[in-house]
Amino acid sequence: MSVTSLVLFHVLLCITCIQGRMGIGGTEQDWGYITVRPNAHMFWWLYYTTYNNVSNYTDRPLIIWLQGGPGMASSGYGNFVEVGPLDPLFEKRQGSFVDDFNVLFVDNPVGVGYSFTSDNETKLVTNGDEIGEDLYNFFKEFITMRHPEFKTVPMYVFGESYGGKMATEFVYKLTKKEKSSKGKLCNLKGLALGDAYISPLDYLNHYAPLALNLGLVDKRGFTRIDELAKQIQVLINKKEFKKASDIENVITDLLAFETFGFDLNNFLAKMNSTKLPKVWDYMNLLENVMNNKVKEALNIELNVTWKFFENDLYDSLKGDLIKSVTHKVEALLNNTDVKIIVYNGILDFLVNTAGTIAWLDNLNWEGRERWLNTSQTPLVVDEVTEGYFKRVDNLVFYAVLRAGHSVPIDNLPVVNEILQLELLD
Repeated sequence: MSVTSLVLFHVLLCITCIQGRMGIGGTEQDWGYITVRPNAHMFWWLYYTTYNNVSNYTDRPLIIWLQGGPGMASSGYGNFVEVGPLDPLFEKRQGSFVDDFNVLFVDNPVGVGYSFTSDNETKLVTNGDEIGEDLYNFFKEFITMRHPEFKTVPMYVFGESYGGKMATEFVYKLTKKEKSSKGKLCNLKGLALGDAYISPLDYLNHYAPLALNLGLVDKRGFTRIDELAKQIQVLINKKEFKKASDIENVITDLLAFETFGFDLNNFLAKMNSTKLPKVWDYMNLLENVMNNKVKEALNIELNVTWKFFENDLYDSLKGDLIKSVTHKVEALLNNTDVKIIVYNGILDFLVNTAGTIAWLDNLNWEGRERWLNTSQTPLVVDEVTEGYFKRVDNLVFYAVLRAGHSVPIDNLPVVNEILQLELLD
């Protein structure tokens, strides 16, 4: 048997072994692999809701969670650090999404987490359209062959950080294919974008003034950052996207240097010039957990190493990182009934709230004038102001207080309040 044949044999064996429900931490779940193109296998992990006041789990919506990076895996970070039923120490999480919803974590794109290619020739994705195609192929198999009971269940696609771009690509691809085939594959209700890197230039253009206004840099630092952001605009106009991404990295490095270790993900985090941002505190713990206890529990016998961040995938997408997908958000607003739910932690510098407001205000859609003339409303939870929101038709935006780049980590109760308001309306 050839090496390739042996690998594929083990793939099929693994898929056969790990199908079916079992409990980890008392939660009923299912997981497996779906081949999205030749030799490209995407891992998924489904948690059935623990909500008790329904006769069947299909009475509650399905959330699909996509992680960012690009290069981070939903199976680990989104699941164990943010919204899954257990934390990385296998303690029960209070306020898990699973308490109220069915949650599907997908290791996307292929090459991230437990997802893998079974030969050396199969390429990683290089752009958003390829990401959307792979996710569509994954979901079509999932909903028609693996879990058809979810076909009529309300479905919401969540994407965090760069995962927001990928979620947008997926939903856009899904709605286009449904329209061309004149048939509905599922009951898609909404797209949720959490601190999503939808329009990179809008965020980058706010780095210099935001840093200056927060007292993080002086006028000299402001000028250096602002000039670099203007260089990115020039490179984007020339369609030199890889060079633009290189300058983006220069800006974030410069910010770290100028601020002696400022955490771009949450500017209230305690930092110094030698410490990595807080998000990296989870790396060793998660890699140990995912490559040992979790891998054993899921019976994944493949030669797959779960990594906290997959650099090869990040490099493969380098020419796409700086591109905006706001035109696809516009298409969804103008041509579909999909609800667009945007939320942003106000302590996030990397994907700053000012940048999110900028691309939202500049969307070209039927409701634009009403959006610009609509005032925000306070979001009050248990008599505490937890943020602000505004809504016009199928677009809603939440600015969340006391939260940075990963809103569920910093203020999970408020995210759950948003879910109650938007997914169960």
